[in-house]
Amino acid sequence: MLGEQVVTLALTAENTTREATFTVVVRDRFVDVADDNQFALEINWLAARGISTGWTTPAGQEFRPVTHIARDAMAAFIYRLAGSPAFEEPETSPFVDVAPGDQFYREITWLAEQEITTGWTTARGAEFRPLAPIARDAMAAFLYRYADEPAVTLPETSPFTDVTPSTQFYADIAWMGEAGISTGFQGNDGTAQYQPLGPVNRDAMAAFLFRYQGYEDQLS
Repeated sequence: MLGEQVVTLALTAENTTREATFTVVVRDRFVDVADDNQFALEINWLAARGISTGWTTPAGQEFRPVTHIARDAMAAFIYRLAGSPAFEEPETSPFVDVAPGDQFYREITWLAEQEITTGWTTARGAEFRPLAPIARDAMAAFLYRYADEPAVTLPETSPFTDVTPSTQFYADIAWMGEAGISTGFQGNDGTAQYQPLGPVNRDAMAAFLFRYQGYEDQLS
């Protein structure tokens, strides 16, 4: 698993399969990610790109792959995926539960400035809920908006049995499937579930961003 690898992703859109080929450098980065881990390639790519540094422990750097990713960390991942663009942090936070000086304040407020997130409207103001696990539907919305909301062919029949055209973020989720970023959870009967309200694990987030990079590369 270690060393330089050439990766080819098959991406399906509008009934046409296109392939994107790119090189990633895989490093033995995290002590809790073995070479045979399901998403070892994707997690190590995340580290190689500087998108995740994990946690420093006496045993070494930990990624904690099966931990749910919090919304503030998701903001950081997307900000770093964008290349950590220059951004002047606002003196006043757009969210009542995020203050200047908080961890990932820059990343969260950049996300808001880019209209990737709007948070929740409450009586006391907009909330971001930074420490809450991000749900799979909200994650789809974040990535879809980050991609500038590309045109998506909305299928009459959902590709996921637990998502319907009336589901919140249906277009965002359908785009995830169309772009090859998510295949959902495959059942033995050939159907798939997206589990939109389920939390996203950190290893799955690595896979989503890795596939998103392939999507971006095949457009360029």
